[in-house]
Amino acid sequence: MTILRTSKIYLRLCVLGALVLVASGCGTTQPRSSASSPAAARADSLARVTDSLKQVLATQEERARLRHPNLDATLWGQTAVEYDGVTRGAYRLASVMMERALADSSWTAALEQAEQPPTQYRDKPPAVVLDVDETVLDNSAYQARLIQNDESYDSESWNEWCRERQADAVPGARRFTRQADSMGVQVIYLTNRDSSVEASTRDNLRELGFPVEDAPDAVLTQGERPGWEPKAPRRAWVAERYRVLLLVGDNLGDFTEPADTTLAARQRMADRHARFWGTRWIALPNPQYGSWMGALFEYDYGLSPTEQLRRKRERLDTKAKTP
Repeated sequence: MTILRTSKIYLRLCVLGALVLVASGCGTTQPRSSASSPAAARADSLARVTDSLKQVLATQEERARLRHPNLDATLWGQTAVEYDGVTRGAYRLASVMMERALADSSWTAALEQAEQPPTQYRDKPPAVVLDVDETVLDNSAYQARLIQNDESYDSESWNEWCRERQADAVPGARRFTRQADSMGVQVIYLTNRDSSVEASTRDNLRELGFPVEDAPDAVLTQGERPGWEPKAPRRAWVAERYRVLLLVGDNLGDFTEPADTTLAARQRMADRHARFWGTRWIALPNPQYGSWMGALFEYDYGLSPTEQLRRKRERLDTKAKTP
């Protein structure tokens, strides 16, 4: 079901009803030869109503198609210089923090290591851990296709997109990962892409010039190993082998879990680790999708698009006027 589908159905029923009335009027036993007969006049009037309703329907369908909820967010990522400015700025901050982390052997971005004394991880080789989608690879073209086709995300079309290997580089990401690689820092790509598209993901990264050096595994996909559906076990796997200098991502789940929880719980998690943001944790913008969006309607993806929008709208904070 697409946005405003209910109004579309309603208008189609109106048109159908008008057509039925026209047909019934045309089927009267009164003579049809007389242009001034009541039956002919009624049929002509109903035909005009039908034409008008068809025009209204066409207008409403176009508006529904043009008002796709992801339109502005996707265009912002594809056209706004401000988007480039934010992502490049985030990666320049990451470069500064990486150099600071290399100089401080007690520094870690991994919560698993932060709970240990530095002696447990300071001698491990350094690594930076990056999410892939909307952090390293820009998939806004996939979102644009969904908008043009009036469709919603599904795993089949997403995996097909991944296999196309057409994602672009997020501005600033390539330079940062190359810098890390040149400084002897292992670059780990930790993604929720399915393991079935890992080869395509690696190809896409390499074709764009990202370093993909396995030591032993640089691309950690969902389901690649038993129990690797969440990101936490994969981050723990990295923390066993490396001193994690930075975590870079666009979603709370790229830093800590569970991300798919209530808005209040998400805020508490973010506040609890406030000292990590902008130092050990570098966040990229993603207004197109993410766990933040699901939290607006309690992750009930069985809701109709209209009901999802209704619940999102209820979350707006207008700062009620004081008397």
